Amino acid sequence: MILNCLTVSGFRNLAEQSLPFSPQLNIIAGSNGQGKTNLLEAIHVLALSRSFRTHQSRDLIRHGAVRFRVSGTLLVKNDECQLAVEQGKDGKSLLVNGSKRDVFDYLGRLHMATFASLQIEQFKAEPEYRRRLVDRGLYHLQPSHLRRMALYSRIVKQKNSLLREAASVYTKATAELLDVWDQQIAEAGAKIIQARQLYVERVREKLKVQTNGFTPEALDIKYLAANEISSTASLEDIQSQLSNRLTNHREREIRLRRSLVGPHRDEILAEVDGNAIQRFASAGQQRSALLAFNLAQMEVYFDAYGEYPVFLIDDVDSELDAQRMNQLLRVLESKTQIFVTTSKPKLIQAGSEPLLRQFTVVSGRVQRIEV
Repeated sequence: MILNCLTVSGFRNLAEQSLPFSPQLNIIAGSNGQGKTNLLEAIHVLALSRSFRTHQSRDLIRHGAVRFRVSGTLLVKNDECQLAVEQGKDGKSLLVNGSKRDVFDYLGRLHMATFASLQIEQFKAEPEYRRRLVDRGLYHLQPSHLRRMALYSRIVKQKNSLLREAASVYTKATAELLDVWDQQIAEAGAKIIQARQLYVERVREKLKVQTNGFTPEALDIKYLAANEISSTASLEDIQSQLSNRLTNHREREIRLRRSLVGPHRDEILAEVDGNAIQRFASAGQQRSALLAFNLAQMEVYFDAYGEYPVFLIDDVDSELDAQRMNQLLRVLESKTQIFVTTSKPKLIQAGSEPLLRQFTVVSGRVQRIEV
C-alpha cells in the first residue's frame, strides 16, 4: 500500500501544492510551527476522513478559505485509486475515483498507523482512545464492525436521552422504551465484545513474537469487557450476560441518567512487565508500548491482506532517542511506506535514492530537497 502523491488546498497553513512521495521513506523536516505536522495531518485526514489532533473538521480550513480539499493517489497491489476529502462550511464529502461515497464505503482504502505525542498521552490515559485503536484495526478485518459501532453509538445516545427524561418522569411507556434499547444494546454489544476479544488475541500473539531488542520489556495487551462480562463465552452467552446486567443496573442508570452497561465502557489494558502502563510505566515504556501495539496491528493486517499499512511518525526525534529512532526506521523500511517529521533530519540514518525523499517545510510551503 503506497500513497504516491498528495494534493492539498485550503488546509491549515499549507500552501496549495501537489507532492510526489517515495514508496519507502519520506522525511519531512522543518522548524516548529512551519507546518510539517499539518502535512501528516492531511495524510491522516485522507485516510480516515478525520484529524488526529481535533474532532472539528471545520477547524482544518485555512483562515480566509471557504473549504479544504485533500486528495491523493493510492497504489494497492498495482491498482491505482484516487481518494479525496472535501470540507466546507456546510459539510464534508468523501470521494473514491471521483464518486461520492459514504463513510462506511470510504474508510479502509488507505490504512495507516500513527505515532505522535498526543497518541502517547491518549494511549496511557484514555480508555476511549485504546478502544478506538482496537476498533480501527477491526474495521479493516471486519468492515461490518464500523456499521456495528455506528449503530451501537446511536442506540446508547438515544437511551441516554431517555434516561435523562426518566430521572424526573418514569412511566410504563418509559420502561417499555428502555426495554427496547436494552435489547438492542445486548444484541449489538455482544457482537462488538466478541469481535474485540478475538482481535485483541491476535494482537497479543504478535506482541509475543515482537519482544526483542527494540521493545525489550515484556509487553501485553488485555481486553477487559465492562460489567464483568465474560468476553470469551459464546455470542449467545455474552448477549445473555449483557441482558442480565442491564436489568440489574436499570435503577442505577435512571438515577445517574446515563447508560452504565455495554462495550462503550470496555477497557483495553496495556501492561509492561506485568504492570499497567497507566500507573507504573515510565515515559519511555509508554512510547515503547504504543509502538509495539502499532507494529503488532500491522502484522495482523499483513496476515489478512498480504501488505502493510502506511506509518506516520510525528516529531520523531523528540519522542525517541537516535538509536531507537533509527532502529524503528530500519524495522519499518523493509515493510512499509513511512512519513517522518523532524526538526533534526541529520539524526536520521536513512537509505539512499530512490528509496528516500526529503522535504522541508517553511511557512506552509513544502519543498523537496535533493539528497
